[in-house]
Amino acid sequence: MKRLLVTAVLASMVGSTETSANEDIDFGRQVYPILRDHCLRCHGPTYTDAKSGRRKKPKGGLRLDTIAHIKKGYENDDGETKALIVAGEPQKSPLYTTTALPAEHDDIMPASGDPLSKEQQALIQRWIREGATFGLFKAPDYLNPKAKK
Repeated sequence: MKRLLVTAVLASMVGSTETSANEDIDFGRQVYPILRDHCLRCHGPTYTDAKSGRRKKPKGGLRLDTIAHIKKGYENDDGETKALIVAGEPQKSPLYTTTALPAEHDDIMPASGDPLSKEQQALIQRWIREGATFGLFKAPDYLNPKAKK
């Protein structure tokens, strides 16, 4: 009984990015923190680098810091605007497919640092499969940690 209680308490503490199989994924509580922690350093708003003083634009012109930018998608090498997310179809959604590539693949995202965990990949995949809704999420202002303060 004690073990069950401890497990339940720990599960409730960790539960901010986890969800049960019957519960819909909450973008603001579960998906956005993954983007914030793993993607926005390269795919956030333009900023001035604290070390070099140079203006840094989002890599590949892709911003993931607001719903509008996520919905806008990205520009491919041919200058065409492409969808980042195809609601209901994770295998056609670069937001998912680029994070689910093997760690040694040249195109894996994030390009630097640790790859997303299998759990994080599965969460993004499931969110897209469920329709990629944003609910009442309103993106907070994002300040790149590399930015001049």
